[in-house]
Amino acid sequence: MKKIILLISAVFGTWVAANADDYRSVYSCELKKEKTMDDVRLHNSKWVTFVNNNVEGSGITSHIITGIMGDVTPGKFGFVDSYPSLQSWAAQQAVIESTDEGKALGKEMREILECTEARLYKAEKS
Repeated sequence: MKKIILLISAVFGTWVAANADDYRSVYSCELKKEKTMDDVRLHNSKWVTFVNNNVEGSGITSHIITGIMGDVTPGKFGFVDSYPSLQSWAAQQAVIESTDEGKALGKEMREILECTEARLYKAEKS
């Protein structure tokens, strides 16, 4: 009987994790003069590593997006960051703003790019 309960719990837990809502922050950004998308990629990789090492539960991901239709102005791009919960989004904000390394990453980011718009969305699988 214990094995059946454990099996049901494992299946249910997997289903909940696979079907859980998450949160996405979407940023519209532009490169600063003399900066390249390689600078953005390097910085973003550092950011993802830092927040996942400093936010309990981790699971935070980030994608750099560039236009292929509509506004394809060179130097314009965006980020789509995914968070497993609203708490993880808030925790990464706190760790960026309250630690020396987080503040240094924020300063580095502002030297590379400027984001003109940011939105936070709740995402649900359909």
